[in-house]
Amino acid sequence: MTVYWYGGGPADWAMDLVTVDGTTLIPQMQPGATITCHSAQVGGDQYKDLALADGTPVEQITAAPGDTVYGPGTWPRFRGPVLSMWFSINDGPRVLVVSTDLPDVLQQALAAAQAAQAAASASAASAATLAGSSSVAGHLAAPDPHPQYANEQRGDARYVRAGDVGMVAPLQEPQQKLTFSETPAADDANMREIWVRHSDLITRLVAWENERGYPRREQVPGALWDNLYVAVAAYNGTGRAYAVQVRGIDGIRRDAGGFDAAGRPITSDQAWTPITSVDPDSTGDYAASTDVGPAPLAARWESNDVVRLQGRITAADVTDGDALAELPAGYHPLSERLVVLPTTSGETVPCDLLPNGRIVARATLAGPVDLALDDITYARILAEQETGDWSIESVAIATPGTSSPLALAHTGVVGRLYLLVLARSSAADAFTGVTDNEGNTWEQVVYAPTSGSVGRRIEYWICQPTDAFATISPAFTGAGTAYASLYEITGHDAGDAVDQAAADHRSASTSPAPVEITPSGTGRLAVAAVAWSPNGPSLDVCFAFGSVTTDSRSGHGSHNVRPGVKWAHSVPVDPDRVRQISSRDRVWFTFAPTSTDMTSVEPRPRHRTPAA
Repeated sequence: MTVYWYGGGPADWAMDLVTVDGTTLIPQMQPGATITCHSAQVGGDQYKDLALADGTPVEQITAAPGDTVYGPGTWPRFRGPVLSMWFSINDGPRVLVVSTDLPDVLQQALAAAQAAQAAASASAASAATLAGSSSVAGHLAAPDPHPQYANEQRGDARYVRAGDVGMVAPLQEPQQKLTFSETPAADDANMREIWVRHSDLITRLVAWENERGYPRREQVPGALWDNLYVAVAAYNGTGRAYAVQVRGIDGIRRDAGGFDAAGRPITSDQAWTPITSVDPDSTGDYAASTDVGPAPLAARWESNDVVRLQGRITAADVTDGDALAELPAGYHPLSERLVVLPTTSGETVPCDLLPNGRIVARATLAGPVDLALDDITYARILAEQETGDWSIESVAIATPGTSSPLALAHTGVVGRLYLLVLARSSAADAFTGVTDNEGNTWEQVVYAPTSGSVGRRIEYWICQPTDAFATISPAFTGAGTAYASLYEITGHDAGDAVDQAAADHRSASTSPAPVEITPSGTGRLAVAAVAWSPNGPSLDVCFAFGSVTTDSRSGHGSHNVRPGVKWAHSVPVDPDRVRQISSRDRVWFTFAPTSTDMTSVEPRPRHRTPAA
């Protein structure tokens, strides 16, 4: 075991004697000299189980060539198996060298001896006291000094002792019970600890029960190969190697996952949630399959970020852009996923899984035909986006209400751009102003619809704070419900935060005309507020960063041509929790830092109906 340190001391040099100009016995440093270690001055064995400071095993040591750590000829730090060895430089005469750990080893030995002496003295004194003042009969007759312990008189014949307690009957009460008078704090003492001294003579904590009794284990140097937890299942076992249960509100524990006896993750405990929204746009072309045999339409969790689908959809015809179904809340992808659905005709239909939960066809196929969702899986993660120097993040959402002002909480950063998206349930009810607790200036950029009082209203406000705010207060008038969502943007042009802004509306149509915005140059921010219809509740919010050419695809707004990347966020709330304006409210973000021309996002609704 290479546990003792050598080298690096003031006398640890490799030298030889040379003759210079007739003068003999002149010492000279020997960089690169070979140092071997032996058990005796003459003969004996060579110690070959050495190790460099980084743990690399070696059989001999090389004197340092000279660097910022060691001078030329210095013995570098290394470990050897014993406290003293005979060193030879280039097979020359040997010298005795002791480890630099020797003082510490002697100190530890002295401390151990002193502790043993004190323990022996205490034991002797205790034995003398017991022998002089006690007998078995007298001890039994004396008052019980430990009323907290179970004994025969208290209905328990058990005796807790060190070592093997022997065979006992099943316990009628816990062998030990602790009831804390209050919740232990994180810095309170652990209930139990196990420490181990390893070969490097360092004592380390390897296992413990924390202040609340929860088990903890840790791999430490000296035993990094140890498994922290081992479950040994039988080859024919049926019980789980590791079971996870969840206690319901009814107090009953139910299996929720774990690992089976073969070590395989268990996901079959996850409940299937029915997919009940089929043909959400009421085209009349899609319905849940009623065939006997296939699984019903449903979704369930496969892991913490993977969802599995099952079931089939019967289609009279499949049309590009149609929404086939909508996933239940909680299962929506956080970024757009493209999947391929097999069909009973042998062909396949590519489909977009959108962050709003809709499954949208991306091809046309003549029917009738069944589309299978069986065993379709997707990752429910927020995908990285190609945004160049831009970044955008949703950082705050206000609780909707009818009392002015709304309140948003976020710690602003000086120099960043903040876009506040405000909405009202009535187009006639406007916001009157936006303030924050540091007095920064908030400016209204655009709103829609620009005329009329029927439908709903959306507004954009921006701020580049000179002081870091903590709260934002949008004020308003009117009785309509107010909503607010805050976005934080970096990579913008601080001198011209919003290069272009547009507001318009489009009636429900399968081929609406695009709303065109042309940024003045690459890396510029353009925004557009688009109301689908002045009489309808749906609103789309379009952002373009830089220049990009987009093409249209029905039912999805549009997709841009590379290098721009666009994705949708519901506004102004989390899309998987509450839809506060309508099921089709969007914020589209397009990043295109290098392309040269742009025709803005083209909103394209199909069979649209007002939301309730």
